[in-house]
Parts: sequence; structure tokens; C-alpha cells
Amino acid sequence: MTEHSSQEWAIADELLDLIPGLLQQIRVNIPPEATSEQPEWRDISELRATTGQFRLLRSLSKRQRCTMQELADLVGVAAPTATAMVKRLLNLGLVERVRDEHDWRVVWISPTERGLRTVALYDRFRRTNLQRRLAQLSPDELTRLNAALPVLHHLIEVEP
Repeated sequence: MTEHSSQEWAIADELLDLIPGLLQQIRVNIPPEATSEQPEWRDISELRATTGQFRLLRSLSKRQRCTMQELADLVGVAAPTATAMVKRLLNLGLVERVRDEHDWRVVWISPTERGLRTVALYDRFRRTNLQRRLAQLSPDELTRLNAALPVLHHLIEVEP
């Protein structure tokens, strides 16, 4: 093993340990009083346990409507898994199914207003939690973190 590949292994291990921990730390801590104020807090609380369903709802919110296969492809799961996820979101009133007007074989999945509010609320508080953490960094740490962002973007885009 060369020094370069040894360094790549070390960086890969560090990122694989670091990223899930960071994401878990910035997840929303729901204030106890919030659950009685907005029903979306209950939805967030339930969806935090199943991040795949939240990713599906967020993807759907960006797209506005998708077929079941498109959703499966977006989230990177098999169609039956996407179907099970959508069924749960349907039961929570976060998405709806509508048949296509021109081709009744096609079923569109769309977020409901409640689903859109839930995603917006979750994203706002998640962003706030991350900003609180960023405020604890020194100016030098913020500068170095900002300089690393293009590298992380490239890492996502690069072909393996």
C-alpha cells in the first residue's frame, strides 16, 4: 500500500465516522412546548426516527410530484421500499396520491400542505441548530471550513 492510498484510507475512515455524527448532532431538538403548538412537530418527531422517509418527503417537496419509481430512484431504494415509505407518509397526511388525468395507469405522489410545512419547519430548525454550532467556531476554523466546502462538493460529484 502506498503512502497516498494509506492517506486516502485514513481520510475515508474519518469522514465515514464524522459525517453521521455531525448529522445526528444537528438534528432538531424539539422543544417540549412546541408539540402542542404545531401538529408538524409531532410529524417531525416521528420522521426523525426514519431519515429515509424524511429524505423522500424532502425530495418530493422539491419536485412537487413524482411517480413511485421516480421517488425510489431519487432516494436510492427499491420500488417496494418506496411504496412502504409512501404508505406511512399517506397515513400521516404528509403526501397524497393522484391518478394522472390522461393516463390512469400513472399515479402521482405529491406533498400535502402539511407535508410542505413539516419539511420547511424541520429544515429551519436544523439550519438553526447548525448555525449555533458554527457560532462556536473561531474565525480561523470558519475560514478553513469554508475553504473545504468546494472539496466536499467535488467529492460528491466525482465518479468512483
